[in-house]
Amino acid sequence: MARRTIVLSLILGLLAAANAVPFDFYYLILMWPGAYCEDSDNGCCVPKYGYPAEDFFVESLQTFDLSINKPVVRCRNGKPFEANKLDKIENSINHYWSNLKCPPTNGVSTWKSAWNSYGVCSGLEQLDYFKAALNLRKQADILGALAEQGIKPDYKLYATEKIRRAVEQKLGVAPGLQCRDGPFGKKQLYQVYLCVDTDAKTFIKCPKLPATLSCPASVVFHPFYTWMLNSTAASAAAFESKLLLLTETMLN
Repeated sequence: MARRTIVLSLILGLLAAANAVPFDFYYLILMWPGAYCEDSDNGCCVPKYGYPAEDFFVESLQTFDLSINKPVVRCRNGKPFEANKLDKIENSINHYWSNLKCPPTNGVSTWKSAWNSYGVCSGLEQLDYFKAALNLRKQADILGALAEQGIKPDYKLYATEKIRRAVEQKLGVAPGLQCRDGPFGKKQLYQVYLCVDTDAKTFIKCPKLPATLSCPASVVFHPFYTWMLNSTAASAAAFESKLLLLTETMLN
């Protein structure tokens, strides 16, 4: 019996190795919802499962292969997505991996896409993949790292390099930053890219950052409050009109 167990374990290990997909590291992409809501043509809506956290969200945990210089996606032999496997982390994933698009969604399509695109390539079980991303988001605590250096979502302009250094001081590795259009022709902080070892636990110095990442020397850190979310897409116009009450002097 012991010999059978050992042989079975070896066979399962060989099968797992055969189905494993090589990749070099993960991109953990964290999104600031204030920037998304301000720049979205349709405003942003309360997800069907309720209000999200007023914090950075997980947007993606991507498997990346340096040899092909692009993410590894949609690997064969991956297990199909099963929404009920996320029941154990329902509260965390609803709060910190939210979809604010209008009309409101229940989030399942977002998580299914993440799993089918990257999770199946990670070698992790479905629940472990999502738990890893959420744990990394919590460990990074970008909002806290910025606040420690006096950088707050308050419409003011902040030096991009100061934002980068604030994250590096906390995590020991420099992030990549992505910006998008903001109020009064300014750019605003939108996404933070962090590189993670293949263990899905350890932040590492980025071997490479996407060439598309772009931010000017100073950017707006736009506020985000859950009251800014529309309960229906029809109220998007009212939401946008509130944003126009800003004055350009608030950005100085």
